[in-house]
Amino acid sequence: MQKIIKILGIAPYEELRYSMENVGSTFTNLLLNTYTGDLQEGKNLALKEIHNDYDIVISRGGTADLIRKNISIPVIDVSISVYDIIGAIKLATNYTSKFAIVGYSSITETAHLICDILDYSVEIYTIDDSSDTLSLLRSLESSGIELVLCDAITNKLALEISFNTILITSGSESIKHTFEQAIELTTHLQELKLQNSLFIEAIENSKTECLILSSQFDLIYSSLDPQINDSIYHYLLNKKKNTPFNESHTYYHSIHNTLYNLKVTISNKTDDTYYIVTVQKSVTPIMSSKFGVTYEDKSEVEQKINKNLYKNPIITYEIGEKIKQLNSSNSPIIIVGERGTGKEIVSQSVFTSQNTNNHTLISINSNLLNDTMWKHLLNTSNGPFLKVGNTIQFNYFDKISNENLEKLLTIMESTNFHLNNRLIIFCEKTSEGITSESYKELMRRVNCISLHLPALRERKNEISAILTIFLNKVNIENNTDILGYEPKALAALSQFNWPGNFQQLKQVLTELVFLSKSLYISSTNVNSILSKQKIVGNIPHTEEGMNISLNSSKTLHEFNLELIKLVIDQHNGNQTLAAEQLGISRTTLWRYLNK
Repeated sequence: MQKIIKILGIAPYEELRYSMENVGSTFTNLLLNTYTGDLQEGKNLALKEIHNDYDIVISRGGTADLIRKNISIPVIDVSISVYDIIGAIKLATNYTSKFAIVGYSSITETAHLICDILDYSVEIYTIDDSSDTLSLLRSLESSGIELVLCDAITNKLALEISFNTILITSGSESIKHTFEQAIELTTHLQELKLQNSLFIEAIENSKTECLILSSQFDLIYSSLDPQINDSIYHYLLNKKKNTPFNESHTYYHSIHNTLYNLKVTISNKTDDTYYIVTVQKSVTPIMSSKFGVTYEDKSEVEQKINKNLYKNPIITYEIGEKIKQLNSSNSPIIIVGERGTGKEIVSQSVFTSQNTNNHTLISINSNLLNDTMWKHLLNTSNGPFLKVGNTIQFNYFDKISNENLEKLLTIMESTNFHLNNRLIIFCEKTSEGITSESYKELMRRVNCISLHLPALRERKNEISAILTIFLNKVNIENNTDILGYEPKALAALSQFNWPGNFQQLKQVLTELVFLSKSLYISSTNVNSILSKQKIVGNIPHTEEGMNISLNSSKTLHEFNLELIKLVIDQHNGNQTLAAEQLGISRTTLWRYLNK
């Protein structure tokens, strides 16, 4: 139902009051009461009537200014438009050519502009509170002026001395525009009052953090931290696209490994719909990264990608095109590649580019799956496997046990949770192209899309460009200004096999940049660092990694000695086995240990 707006009209002169009533009668949603009173009289009328629950006051000129200073509700000034002044001038020319315009600056400034543009030769006089208007009128009359075009105050004085006048008043269009302004302003204020009552309702009912949304899902109010607010708002916005919000509901949303309980209720205070969302941290603990599960919303992942300087050489044109194609399918994706080929960056790109399943990226360490993690994954309150519209990423899938692999595949086959979410699975292959049995079993039992990431040695024709791009990124990251490579240094780096791929390349270039004593990376430093890397390559990598410090101040001998001691420890002190693994003789091993 249309709300009636109650307007008090105070006109400084009777003609304006008549016009206000005539124009006001054309609006169906107005209740208008008008009075005539100039300046103090108009102010006193407003003070007397204002207690009758008016929404807004309409008046004119100095009278409007006085009322505005003495009451608390809005006051709108009925303006005089360009057309009103032109109309008065045209009317005057029908009477005489000897006329002048007299009035306050609100009239005369516009009159000057009109006369300049239209090349009218009209005398214009501006008065103010200190002007002797009566003397001015007598002077004009004695100089042969037969008519003055003026405002209400000047008009009143001119009539006292029987001087002919044309009152410049607001036309119907100007008055209509004023009423439209009054309606728009009053409607806006009513909305603000309603929102204020909603705030009070939300605060009194929830006593917790909350946000309020309009029926169009515009954010009206939020007491949340901006980052948490943005994440929750976009989560609910995505929910609304797929779920009609026509009844109260509770949702769960994770931010920075914290689970939030979102209770959406619908306000019934008005004909329109408003959603009040109370936000509480869930009492159900969410698995943190140290337990093998992490949660990131789309904005967090986008921020990660945008800050990653190294993503462009990793995501080739072919991979980028394949990622675009993946949008048309919801099948699980297996990202296959050697270690260091950028599986995580590719997965992040897939997640953020998707039109669906992009609420949250849930990463699971397959090697840490145990009973506790399974309980969390299948929890009926906040278990990721029971959610919809997310991307679930399995890292280290090659390390999953046979028991957990069978359990995962059984859950997928019985619940089809992978059809309600996007699955991305990381599988590592060796330099010989060998993949794990878990990869083969997954491909056999689930309809998956395989995305192969090429090793760095497979891109030999690009290696020089990649070395240049990576050097630029290392410079930016470390605030250095190395200009390039010595020819032999570039050749050595280009010919290296790079078993650790991009990850190893970044590590090597970072160390070379810090070792460099000039603007170019030297072949001496390159040969020294690559020698270290070849020794590292002979040692098997464990899930925990190798506890070796690549301190740039160490000599090659010191670095080799640290590696040798590590390998001996891995073989429980057996120097023969350590020497065999390192590919050196027992004598050479003894020399290193005793030098």
